[in-house]
Amino acid sequence: PLDAELVHAATTAYELEEKGLSLSGEDFEVKSPTGQLLLRISGGNRLPIGGLPVWDKLTVSSAAGASIMTLEREMISMTPTYDVLRSDGSQFGKINKAMFGFSESFEFHLEGDGSGPVLKAEGTFSERRFEIKSRDGQVVATVGRGYYQTDSENRYHLIVGPQVDASMVVALAFVIDEVHDEEDRAKGE
Repeated sequence: PLDAELVHAATTAYELEEKGLSLSGEDFEVKSPTGQLLLRISGGNRLPIGGLPVWDKLTVSSAAGASIMTLEREMISMTPTYDVLRSDGSQFGKINKAMFGFSESFEFHLEGDGSGPVLKAEGTFSERRFEIKSRDGQVVATVGRGYYQTDSENRYHLIVGPQVDASMVVALAFVIDEVHDEEDRAKGE
């Protein structure tokens, strides 16, 4: 796991909350339902080259500030793709928007594992409501928008099943938010 402290024996709830005041516009906090800060996601956009997508590089760290992972957008890819790097900089996996399928989906692939995605998100991404399934098709997490939303602040409720690395679920939910925010801006919404 990326963060062994976020793998629990029982189903666990989390809140993914975008910070209203942020220099990068991409800072999030992950909290327990009681408000305890568990993770921070911070970073920002790097300047795009004319006509190319924005290159994101974001750090996920513990409440105490220890780096857990980095999410780095690939500049050249057929679909939006983020490298997931461990705190030491080594490759852990990739998150990408699937290129083919009857409906839109996002996949989390582990580095060196040629058996397909370990996690796959499916649902209504424009409404930010989706399920995350394991490789064998079992629902291991659900993500839904919170009740309070503004254009600059998104809030999500994450319910993560037992023995699932919540940091991987958080990374997948965050990437989906980033990709859809970028697509909404491109459409002028």
